[in-house]
Amino acid sequence: MNVMPPVPAKLLQRHGNRILALMLVLLHAAFVWGHGEPWGRFLILAHYLVFLVWQPFFSGLQRLGNLRILGVLAAGGVLMLLNSLLAAAFWTVLLAGLLAGVAMGLRSARERTGIWLGVLYLLLLLFLWLLPQGFGLAMRGARQVTLWRDSMLILPLIMVVFPSPEIRRHVGVVDLLYTLFFELFIAVLALGSYAAMRLMDTDYGHGVLMSLTTLAASLLLITWLWQPRGGDSSLRNLFSRYVLSLGLPLEEWLGDLSDAAERVSDPERFLRAAMLGFTSLPWSTGVTWKTPRSRDALGEHSPHAESFRHLDVEVTFFTDGPANPAFSLHLRLLTEIIGYFYAAKRREQEMQANAYSQAVYETGSRLTHDVKNLLQSLKALCSAAEYSQPEQAASLQTLMQRQLPQVAKRLEITLDKLKAPAQSVDKKQILAREWWRNVKNRYAQERLVFDIDDVDSALWLPQELFDSVADNLVQNALRKRVGEPEIRIRVALATHPLPTLTVCDTGHAAGEEVVGKLFQAPVTTHDGLGIGLYQAAKQAQEVGYRLELSSNREGYVCFTLWQETL
Repeated sequence: MNVMPPVPAKLLQRHGNRILALMLVLLHAAFVWGHGEPWGRFLILAHYLVFLVWQPFFSGLQRLGNLRILGVLAAGGVLMLLNSLLAAAFWTVLLAGLLAGVAMGLRSARERTGIWLGVLYLLLLLFLWLLPQGFGLAMRGARQVTLWRDSMLILPLIMVVFPSPEIRRHVGVVDLLYTLFFELFIAVLALGSYAAMRLMDTDYGHGVLMSLTTLAASLLLITWLWQPRGGDSSLRNLFSRYVLSLGLPLEEWLGDLSDAAERVSDPERFLRAAMLGFTSLPWSTGVTWKTPRSRDALGEHSPHAESFRHLDVEVTFFTDGPANPAFSLHLRLLTEIIGYFYAAKRREQEMQANAYSQAVYETGSRLTHDVKNLLQSLKALCSAAEYSQPEQAASLQTLMQRQLPQVAKRLEITLDKLKAPAQSVDKKQILAREWWRNVKNRYAQERLVFDIDDVDSALWLPQELFDSVADNLVQNALRKRVGEPEIRIRVALATHPLPTLTVCDTGHAAGEEVVGKLFQAPVTTHDGLGIGLYQAAKQAQEVGYRLELSSNREGYVCFTLWQETL
């Protein structure tokens, strides 16, 4: 399809006000000097062609197709053939409204001033010449009127010294509203002047003054009603509520949507509860929706449908008639609200599943770690039995008698947690001196240094917690000893003023990345500082204890378990 190429943007940017001034001068020449003359008609056509050159300022450099070109040229032809002052007045009203709409959209004060000069010229031309001539009013002092009429041309000439407005690719709705407002205002003022002049049997000047006064008073009253001082009720609030509720009881539907979001946790059931509100509306015949998991419908289909999609929800609304653009915008916004709620329900469901999986994972990993520690104790006993000499039979028997009951007891505790993970909080207590004796016997072959402040203490300790933490800390230190045979490991228990267990070694310090999340999440490392300490820290928190890395220096790494509450 052939199109009319737009005028280069640089030309309009550099000479836009000059083109506009030329258009206004040709308008003056055509309808003032050349009215009723054959050459005046050609000036009208020339004025219209210049207007088409200038038009990108308010049309956004549109490329006109063949049909639109014919329509635009037909409008210019009608204006030329009519050659009427009333038609010229109507055209002047349109131009003044367009220029005012352009001026309201400009940010620069100098650019606005240049355009407002053009508006002022058009208003003066309309009310001082076109309307009196069109109404057939007698002119007094023709020479003075002619002088004032032609002196108005100085306004378009002054426009040339002001910078041309920047060309905008798109025109907002606000510009269009301002344009319509100014056109209606000027038209009402013009017609009101004529009506006042006829009804009040007065001259043209008094008619214009009365019409202008009436319009000003009406605008002041509307402005006061729009936002009265000292009150919240105003036309603006009523208008906003009307726009928001246009064709749809928005507040009521949002209330139902909020109730459904609180009552229904399943995403698919929530969608159905949300869609029920649409079927009861007077304009609705039905609605269908589709998600990656389901597809459903309510009501009946109709020839008029509007489909919208947001996130994972696609909704099709069926109405009893075509939906206007404002109503379609409401439906799009409502679809977005439903999409956000549905996505939130999906995330909530996924979080619940993740929480369940996390609980299962943590319980299983804790039990696995306990079983691994028991297995290491059994391997130590098996190693002692395998490499013992006949003369060591008595000491081996004593070792087995001490260790096997402890291993069996710890295995029993682990099985109890497996049977009832929800009741796995450490409730079994043991005397500090007894627990200390068991730990020393368990690691008697590992060359550890044991230290306690009161060997006869009658303090009671949570057995499972202290067993688990001691096993984790000692086993981690023993793993470090594999690569550093000279590491010394010290286990200390303080019973006063609060029970505190400390395990230190003389190996390398832990890295910063490991320390940053050591007790916050499972850590994959080469030295065993991983999920065991993470689980031990959570277990300690459940019974009022805290596990922390109290020292992390080269040659002095210490972990401490201490009681936070009495």
